[in-house]
Amino acid sequence: MAIVVDKEKKRRDIACSCKEILLEYGIKNLTIAHIAKTAGVGKGTIYEYFENKEDIVFEIITSFIAEHEKALHKIINLDISTKDKFFHFFYLLYEDENSHKQLTTYREFLAISMTSDTEEMIDFNTVCREKFTSILHQIVQEGIDKNEIREEAKGLVSALITFEVGLVVETHTVSLDAKNEIRHFLDALFNLIEIKEKK
Repeated sequence: MAIVVDKEKKRRDIACSCKEILLEYGIKNLTIAHIAKTAGVGKGTIYEYFENKEDIVFEIITSFIAEHEKALHKIINLDISTKDKFFHFFYLLYEDENSHKQLTTYREFLAISMTSDTEEMIDFNTVCREKFTSILHQIVQEGIDKNEIREEAKGLVSALITFEVGLVVETHTVSLDAKNEIRHFLDALFNLIEIKEKK
């Protein structure tokens, strides 16, 4: 009797087994040989499940994004102020050593995306942006419903996502301190959108 292989599961398993080596080597230095060895399969098997190295990188980064998205959903459910939720939303990428490693890989991915016209990368970035925009919309809407921030804050969501991506670049290229930049930004933002109690 032939063994039936769940191709999608096998594909995910191979990619998941390679998360650490992607973080260690980076996208540019990662090879199919590294991937095959780490996954415990032959190079030929890799090509049964993936078209090329970039396809594997997409799969691994997709799993990082899913983890990040899960953590962001936890922030939505925290019993803290809207301003604190914004802070955690932006600072999540910088919180610990694992986040820092993923951030380094994400920066490399961004650099490749910006220097290539690959439709798959553009589509992937668009999907990611939509996911994070949706989460930020939920945080903003909850803040409006709790009467913490003005209705007009809805119009800032796209700009807030752009701030986050800009921060990813600037904390690397200009060596900005992420925590301080986020705090200063949120102080200025909340001076404009926060509903102050009338005296």
